[in-house]
Amino acid sequence: MSLLTVEDLKLHYPVRGGVFNTTKAWCKAVDGVSFSLNPGETLGLVGESGCGKSTVAKSVVRLLKPTAGKVVFEGHDITHSRSGALRTLRRQMQMVFQDPAESLNPRHTVGQILEDPFIIQRLGSRTDRGERAVELLQRVGLSADAIHRYPFEFSGGQRQRFGIARALAL
Repeated sequence: MSLLTVEDLKLHYPVRGGVFNTTKAWCKAVDGVSFSLNPGETLGLVGESGCGKSTVAKSVVRLLKPTAGKVVFEGHDITHSRSGALRTLRRQMQMVFQDPAESLNPRHTVGQILEDPFIIQRLGSRTDRGERAVELLQRVGLSADAIHRYPFEFSGGQRQRFGIARALAL
């Protein structure tokens, strides 16, 4: 059985205009994407800038609601899941963006960034979250002293590791 199946995924945005701000046309950001991912496999979305890679990923994890199509995760159709079910789902599905600088808040320390998933999901105490953040840093090959520093103090490769650590957090 597939871990993730996406069938004919579409996400269209209305183009509005005129005096009454009515829909004049549709911008087809994603139009008919299908793929399947089995346990143990890795999937990379590749394409030109602006072709819809991030929109596909955000639609799959339901940060954006698809216009049409179907997303099945571990045998469950999540295409129309409500926010409570999505909160649980997001503990199991994470994205790692190509440009780590865009996904890391420059005003937060690395520790705050790694603790955010636990805070959002209401998991663990403050002490538990701090310990888990240190474990995550070590898991991706970074030292524990990075926890009090800011993303701009690191190289692009190190920032990418923070993004991976955050994706592994839950």
